[in-house]
Amino acid sequence: MMTKPSISLMVICLFLIPDTPARADKTDRIIAGEKATIQSAVESQQRVNRLSDETRALFQDFQLELKRIEDLKAYNEQLRQQIQRQRQSLAETEQAIDDVAIVERQLTPLLNRMVTSLETFIQLDMPFLLEERRERVAFLKHTLNRADVDLAEKFRQVMDAYNVELDYANTIEAYRGTLEIGERAREVEFLRIGRVGLMYQSLDGSEIGAWNSDTGEWKSLSSRYARDIRLGLKVAKKQAAPELLLLPMPAPEPNS
Repeated sequence: MMTKPSISLMVICLFLIPDTPARADKTDRIIAGEKATIQSAVESQQRVNRLSDETRALFQDFQLELKRIEDLKAYNEQLRQQIQRQRQSLAETEQAIDDVAIVERQLTPLLNRMVTSLETFIQLDMPFLLEERRERVAFLKHTLNRADVDLAEKFRQVMDAYNVELDYANTIEAYRGTLEIGERAREVEFLRIGRVGLMYQSLDGSEIGAWNSDTGEWKSLSSRYARDIRLGLKVAKKQAAPELLLLPMPAPEPNS
């Protein structure tokens, strides 16, 4: 029974024996090695993290560049279509210019003929507002010779002159002017009824007459037309209400 306590005491004593210097140095080396390993692992992980961040940044840059490339492709396609449309528009413009040049070559002599025809028509028409109408023709001739007036404006002015002449057929007008018969000239009041009748009355009302389109001359009228001519002048001046008038008009030509 006495042997067991002795053995236990010896074991305890062995555990209580302090470390020797050699054992402590070995422990320090182990700890230092573990620290170095841990430090190396930390540094490796840091390098991995940096590489991961750099890779992620490069990937993001790559995606951004891809998007820029796609945007450039879309922009280039848009530019290509725009240039194509501009080329087509330019071709159409060039064709339009060629067409305008052709129209100008055709329209310019046509306008000259229209003005000449208008001048001839006025000469053959009843002699009302001759000065005004002749000045209009002279103005048209001058305009057609001007290089600073474009063709569209020339065309518009010629058509305006024709419309003025056409309107004369649908209006009644009274105006004062000079009547020349032979070598005698005097101031009278003219009454124009459309394009079918042109009459005059002296300012004192003592003399009346009408234009004879058949003979191309002025013809004196009897006093029986005096009242109606006076009334017609008032109607034209809007000084009286329109009513039935007895006026000397050319008889309609019989049908052949």
